[in-house]
Amino acid sequence: MTRTAHIIAEFSAREAMGRTVTETVRRVPGEHHLITTHVVDGAGAFTGVHELGGRLETFPLGRSAPLAAALAGIRPDLVHLHAGALGPLMALHPALRPYPKVLTVYAWPTLPGPAAWRRSGLAEMWSSNVLRPRVALTTALPVPLAAAALRRAGVTTVLTPDPRVAGRLGRPGGPAIVRYAGGAPDDDRRARFDPDHPVIVFAGRAETVRGLDTLLDAFRVVRAEVPGVRLRLLLIPRPELPAILARAGAAGDAIDVVTDPVPDLLGEFAAAQAGTWPFKFDYTTSPPAMALVEAMAVGLPVVGTDVACVRAVLQPGVNGLSVPPADPPALARALIQLLTDEPTWQRYAHAGRASARDHMSWDRATALAADAYRSVLSGLADRLTPG
Repeated sequence: MTRTAHIIAEFSAREAMGRTVTETVRRVPGEHHLITTHVVDGAGAFTGVHELGGRLETFPLGRSAPLAAALAGIRPDLVHLHAGALGPLMALHPALRPYPKVLTVYAWPTLPGPAAWRRSGLAEMWSSNVLRPRVALTTALPVPLAAAALRRAGVTTVLTPDPRVAGRLGRPGGPAIVRYAGGAPDDDRRARFDPDHPVIVFAGRAETVRGLDTLLDAFRVVRAEVPGVRLRLLLIPRPELPAILARAGAAGDAIDVVTDPVPDLLGEFAAAQAGTWPFKFDYTTSPPAMALVEAMAVGLPVVGTDVACVRAVLQPGVNGLSVPPADPPALARALIQLLTDEPTWQRYAHAGRASARDHMSWDRATALAADAYRSVLSGLADRLTPG
């Protein structure tokens, strides 16, 4: 039985990275142990949990001795390091040197370019993932340095949902780069076309960088064209929530705002007629935008924007509609098309569902992780077996 130690800066099963780890633990046989600074929720999925404390920004460098002690206690066959673009450098940590390693690089975020700065205010960007110190570091990280770090750390397999990671680290003589897209659950419920009582749904953090201001402006146009339409905002509270609530209230009584945890998110998606994630920046969230994938999985047509975290799973004109970021008129046109044109609605409902089923299922994503584990461990056995 393989004993795997998962190392991640902070763990929450509700976040994209934590959700991926949890699904891997559930579906890949063996013992799975968690090493992290702090567990927010979801610890019960693991055989053992080690909370090391310390600062997220300096993990694991700031916790070298506790990390080495936790690994010595677990005695893992394999270490699975979960990180961003700094993962190759983290893999060089002395405490990890004795162990075979698989690295998941969830994203290679970069600071917004000059044109993108007009899409949101500095305060809103600063309070989100867009301007974090680690994003500045990854923007300046030279690709050759990351590739050299992987070689020195002995990392031969990198998993990633981000096409940019594959483009930067996938080179002759480098590690095997395995692309995956996860997030699609197994659920038999399906959305249905309803021209009389249509509902548009958004689910995610209450942040302007996620395009909520764009959506509220677009909704006024949609409401003028589609009588009876409602907008349902399923929001995770963030500092901007009061301002967003005030803006939503000013937009009219056709908006339902939910800030308590939603017990059945898939049910919410199946009850709606269109889902939208009008993110303003490439890395508003780690690829893929998981709520968007879940919506596709129950046949809910989606509208996204042309940013990296959405492009990881949305193919414009194939499995969903894409509009430019921070463009309320374009977003309104796309939503109106879905809500009033049943052939178009049916096309994207079926294509999105097929795409989620065939390319984004958790079974497929975690099978790729299991294959990576076997490949690394078999390669180790080959090196230890006399020729």
